Amino acid sequence: MASHADLTGGPLPIAPSVVPFETDMLTQDGWVPASPHRAIDVEEIRRVIGYYRRAAERAKAAGLDGVELHAANGYLVDTFLQDGTNLRTDAYGGSIAKRARLMLELLVSVWGADRVGVRLSPSGQWGSVSDYDPQATFSHAARELDKFGLAYLHIIEPRVKGVVTLDDRPPVAAEMLRKVFSGAIIAAGGFDGEGAEALLRKGGADLVAFGRFFASNPDLPYRLKYRLPLNAYDRSAFWGGTHVGYTDYPFHEPASVV
Repeated sequence: MASHADLTGGPLPIAPSVVPFETDMLTQDGWVPASPHRAIDVEEIRRVIGYYRRAAERAKAAGLDGVELHAANGYLVDTFLQDGTNLRTDAYGGSIAKRARLMLELLVSVWGADRVGVRLSPSGQWGSVSDYDPQATFSHAARELDKFGLAYLHIIEPRVKGVVTLDDRPPVAAEMLRKVFSGAIIAAGGFDGEGAEALLRKGGADLVAFGRFFASNPDLPYRLKYRLPLNAYDRSAFWGGTHVGYTDYPFHEPASVV
């Protein structure tokens, strides 16, 4: 996955294959190009699976209600799943089934499946991650995940690239995977209240997640309920700084309810 040696304490970041990650990383020196990385071997993949398991054990010991496997947005599992970043020819690369293997093996967890969610980003473009046939890849992934009885599948719409909304295209990923995944689906990616309600009415998802508007609207559920205008967010404050653009957004005045 794309990262930087300053964030790993010196070692090169790991990935399924050595391919260009054309993105910047936020370090103590500000935004800098991602470091070179190295491809991990099968033995190290076994160790990585153990790291995920220990993380899940710690989450459970800490009293959390469940965990979500982040298999989206250019993180490690996503780079294994997509063929633009997975050029392997062993048991973890090549066919869609082999590229999905790491994701599925990570679901053998200390939690019951109904306490585990998975996040996917079909056609995501973060960090130059790409796939030749995302519909085939992610339909297979969702179909296999459906066998586990997960708590939910969390799907990021392809109209978002990192923190940038590409355009105003309608959501398509959640509706595509709804055909092969029978459990609860959460859709995310550039939604406002109106867009979220439209998707829910169509049955394309069971829930809609908000990120950026939650940053700028401390009372977001209240505003959505009463169809109140939303505070605009300050993108420049997303990655750290002071309280400005972080905790200084105003609450809306109480709505008049008839």
